[in-house]
Amino acid sequence: MIAVVTGSTGFIGSHLVDALLARGATVRALVRPETPAGTRDARVPHWEADLLDDRSVRDSPVWEGATHVFHLAGITTGRTLAQFRAGNVFPTANVLAAIAARPAPRPRVVLVSSQAAAGPASSPEGSVREGDRPVPVEAYGRSKLQAEQAVARYRDVMGITVIRPSAVYGPRDREFLRVFKQATGRLALHAVPQDNSFSLVHVHDLVRALLLAAEQPEAVGRTFFVGGEPPVTWRMLYDAVAEAAGASPLQVQLPMAATRIAAGAGDVLSMLTGRPTILNRNRAAMARPRYWVCDSSAARETLGWMPQVTLQDGVREAYLWYVDVGWLRAPKPAAIEGSIGEPTA
Repeated sequence: MIAVVTGSTGFIGSHLVDALLARGATVRALVRPETPAGTRDARVPHWEADLLDDRSVRDSPVWEGATHVFHLAGITTGRTLAQFRAGNVFPTANVLAAIAARPAPRPRVVLVSSQAAAGPASSPEGSVREGDRPVPVEAYGRSKLQAEQAVARYRDVMGITVIRPSAVYGPRDREFLRVFKQATGRLALHAVPQDNSFSLVHVHDLVRALLLAAEQPEAVGRTFFVGGEPPVTWRMLYDAVAEAAGASPLQVQLPMAATRIAAGAGDVLSMLTGRPTILNRNRAAMARPRYWVCDSSAARETLGWMPQVTLQDGVREAYLWYVDVGWLRAPKPAAIEGSIGEPTA
């Protein structure tokens, strides 16, 4: 396998590179010119291209002889739909156009989208399925759906599989780091209702799904949700983190009105500074639905995929990694006992 990976310096992309190299694949990273040298994996060669410039992407030598392309490059934080389109839609369209311009046989493509492209479920029993009409609730989800729609133009000229991960956690992730910090302190504030449930998948389980999607002929032309089972609530996640750390925080639920006010303030600050904030109206919109739950049965039946990392093991692994790199304080001695090794992807 000669695999081109976009987004290789990101959370999921870096784990995918690890797994590909472990399998003996030849890995090439396509990165933006502004990607810091310190974030580039020294084990793989890097080709630079402006993902917003179709010619720059098309003319890159990175495509020569490639058998597979994993497109993960994108953004998860922004204020406007225009910003998200620039980060998620246009790069996807340019990557697909570049591959379509290559002579046959063209590489297999795995596009990493998001459950946000489909929107939330209506009830805990009504998990979102691939055939449901997408109803994204905020700009990030709409941009990921638009990126998926760019795929339809090329389905007849290349083999493409779309993967929609649920929320993803694990070592190197910064999104859930905020939850870990809250749940290991003396006071754990819940900005989202504690009983809201969502699908959560460990990054190693997600990477296995990406590799299966790239290998299985039956995956071509299909879209798959990939989420851990069963769903978890925010209270369950906070409790699992606290257990891993040997902590006993006082958990306090913030009113949603406070979240909305803070989100509005975040938008104002973003407009003033030109930088996205952690909390804004898009994030607040994602906090309102009670059920961010997806059905992964198609991935199980077609790809032969099953989640292998339990919530307790995955949270403990992530927590100890955060501690090891200094992102969190060291756990109490009792929490270290029974620590697990890193699951294989």
